[in-house]
Amino acid sequence: MGMFIGFFLLIYIVVSIGVYKLTKRFSSDKRIHRVVLAIIFLIPTYDIIITNTLGAYHCLTTPSTYISKTVEYPESIYWEDNVYPGFNAEDRKLMIMNYLDGVHLKTMALNGEDGKIYVYEAKENDFKSFQYDKKFKDRYTQYASIIMKNEKICTKESMPKMNYTVTFDEIQLNALSRKFLYSDETKIIDNSTNETIAYNRRVMQFFYNALPDLVLGNMYYQQEPVCGDRVAHLEYKVFDAYKWSDIHLGSHQRNLHEILIKRNKGEK
Repeated sequence: MGMFIGFFLLIYIVVSIGVYKLTKRFSSDKRIHRVVLAIIFLIPTYDIIITNTLGAYHCLTTPSTYISKTVEYPESIYWEDNVYPGFNAEDRKLMIMNYLDGVHLKTMALNGEDGKIYVYEAKENDFKSFQYDKKFKDRYTQYASIIMKNEKICTKESMPKMNYTVTFDEIQLNALSRKFLYSDETKIIDNSTNETIAYNRRVMQFFYNALPDLVLGNMYYQQEPVCGDRVAHLEYKVFDAYKWSDIHLGSHQRNLHEILIKRNKGEK
């Protein structure tokens, strides 16, 4: 990719030198020369200047990522994801496989992409009966499928009371910042005290004009954050679900970059 970008930058430099020489040839006004030089410099770099200025501002005004406590036995958690938005059937299956072991977590509620709340329950023996299957991933898939057969569909008002709530929301930046940056926020709330025990707000920058995404071609923002934790969700750190099961498949099968590109097409 570096060679590809370097080739186009070389062409731009050659053309820019040609434009500047023509300007000097047809005008002796030094003010015009300076304006042309400024334009030549800013065309490929203006977004770098603006991105870093806005990034610095938002990071100065953004609360720091923190985890005030971890919870080994949350027992019940409600996930509300408003960025994807919601969990479809395959996403809900992944969440069951990753979290719902019937010991540390016995009840799970997830907001669906259809606006409904899906509630799943498990007992310790439900999960253990599949742990000794020789096929590693198949046992979890089978387990999740059985749990999903007994799902309860509720509204936010009628859902069972949960000990913890995890929210994931997109931060609506101002009109200028949205052209250069993306931001989202994760909160984990202890419902017994209404205390936010973990928080992460990411500020992510788009690819520069001079350094576009030529490798993958489907990334909405650069992988490294301007500020905040690179991984949006803090659940695994707070609830330490790696200890609950020996598999981690993520929260969603859908690609967040593709969702954001489709949703915000033409806005960047």
